[in-house]
Amino acid sequence: MKYRIFLVALLFMTFASESWSQDSLAIKKKEIHLGVGPAYYSGDLGNAHSSGSLLFNFGIKLNKNKKLNGNIKISLGSVTGQELDYSTTDNSGIRATPNTFFESSFFGLNYEAHYNFIHKEKIKVYLSQGIGLFRFNPKDESGNSLIDQPDTRPLGESYRNLIIQLPTQVGAKYYLPNDFALGIQLGFINPITDHIDNLGIWGNKNGNDNILSIQFEIHAPVSF
Repeated sequence: MKYRIFLVALLFMTFASESWSQDSLAIKKKEIHLGVGPAYYSGDLGNAHSSGSLLFNFGIKLNKNKKLNGNIKISLGSVTGQELDYSTTDNSGIRATPNTFFESSFFGLNYEAHYNFIHKEKIKVYLSQGIGLFRFNPKDESGNSLIDQPDTRPLGESYRNLIIQLPTQVGAKYYLPNDFALGIQLGFINPITDHIDNLGIWGNKNGNDNILSIQFEIHAPVSF
């Protein structure tokens, strides 16, 4: 994970330096951005959004001078949850033994549409909706994959760990005199699964698991 984060940061700085060295009079209609911040899991183990882990993202924003923009984004992060006294029963009323802890790393790739409902020269406030792929890998306390442990789920229950995500965010950016921008973004990743924590049928909460994210971002203009 640290190696991937280093590569993303290096790629960001390379793009930014090359772009800034070009003719400053060029029309810069694209941006690259790098973000970091906490991600909070909500699911069947523990209190909702109570424990945060770092999330990193790297993206390319298109047509930054328009009110409706496109954005391609890569996300890398992890979430964890624990409930030591968690218990459940199967259909026959016998006590079941699901996992009481998980840690799941994840990778996301998605396209987003950003609508700037405040569209000033220096300040932009936007709402975005995206769609893309989300891959996750829940593990137990020993680092073993939970997807390969069928005894932690009812007989016959299985799931895929590559699924669709529908991220929804609201954010704001402030542009500096050099056309770089500082931003903050708040939203939900919305993976279409109830198994980020490996618990589905034996889970005690209805609906899909979710991840709340807060991102502090830096944006750099590019003209390729």
